[in-house]
Amino acid sequence: MKQTRIAIVALVMLLVLSRAAAPRRPIPSAAHSAVPAPRVQAAADGVLDLFKQKSVVAIADAHGLAQEEAFYSALVRDPRFAKQVGNVVVEFGGSGAQDIVDRYENGEGVSFAELRHVWTDVAGWLPGPVGLGYVNFYANVRAVNLKLGPASRIKIWLGDPNVDWSNIHSFQDIQPYLAQRDDNMFRIITDEILKKQKKALLIVGSAHLFGPLSLGARIDEAFPKSMAVVAPFPSYIEPDCNARLVAYAKDWPVPAVAGPVGGTSLKSELQLPGCNYIPKSEIQRIEKMASTPPPPGMKLPPGMSVPPSPAALISAESNIMSGTSADELLYLGPPRDLLQAPIDPSIYLDPGYFKEMNRRAQCCTPTHYSLDWEQLVQSNSVVPRKFRTH
Repeated sequence: MKQTRIAIVALVMLLVLSRAAAPRRPIPSAAHSAVPAPRVQAAADGVLDLFKQKSVVAIADAHGLAQEEAFYSALVRDPRFAKQVGNVVVEFGGSGAQDIVDRYENGEGVSFAELRHVWTDVAGWLPGPVGLGYVNFYANVRAVNLKLGPASRIKIWLGDPNVDWSNIHSFQDIQPYLAQRDDNMFRIITDEILKKQKKALLIVGSAHLFGPLSLGARIDEAFPKSMAVVAPFPSYIEPDCNARLVAYAKDWPVPAVAGPVGGTSLKSELQLPGCNYIPKSEIQRIEKMASTPPPPGMKLPPGMSVPPSPAALISAESNIMSGTSADELLYLGPPRDLLQAPIDPSIYLDPGYFKEMNRRAQCCTPTHYSLDWEQLVQSNSVVPRKFRTH
């Protein structure tokens, strides 16, 4: 999926990462005896405890991380979730298919060809959020709902805007929909959750949650103190740095939620001196991209008059990856054990599906790349692959 990831990054870097907050000055490593330790709980307990104080709990999605995708399903299968929360707003589904997912989650017979529109008719993912954990999430919610009465069932809200891909033939055509992504999720959370005094789990990429122009900032401004953010720790680049973090968390359950991040020894462990989240090759790529004129049709986010500098982009991405701006940390185990989620194999088993995704890649991304059918097959080995964040 390397080509896909490169295209996605190129597509959203200016629109999303530029929204991240200015980086905070690293805290030097110091004796933890002078700083309180975070509270550590089993992950489901930690997330559900946050709902005692907040109406919305957002989990920052590290796209393609198998353990995180598995946690989403484990969380909704916890009997407490349907009773205490009952709503999930997801980035990995398009609102044009809301009727389809509603019928599926309520136990109706929905063919796979129809159901697939839920995660393929989206604006911000290409070739779509095909990680098997995302697909399985919908099946897990359905399994829970089949055991519950209609009034007690979990409701999934599809957060990506409604886009008819039959009318999209260029990168410029998709731009208005990309600009609506945060707007659509904000509308759902505002009108369907907070104004109705309900609760919801929000699953969305990290870049949507941090920074003065982000979805997270908009929610905080409209409904102060209504949301908590939980972010995963994928890994430092340096093995020695990861080893120190693992030693710090040696007695934690896996998965765990630890926090708060700020004001505890955890924050300094996420900002170890000499430890990095972005490799030199990525820094060089960002610098090159920032010096290249944007593709025709790409617009800056509202409130931004000039593109962010390479240094600002690099700092923003590092800040997002560290998890230091989150309220709590989702610890999914030692970085060396983290796995890349397998993809839904129908993308290469169904020629019609592949043809359409390939058309979108060729016509409607900044790089106009082609999907590699053979690469998709080879990369989807039954042998788990390590998750790569860099």
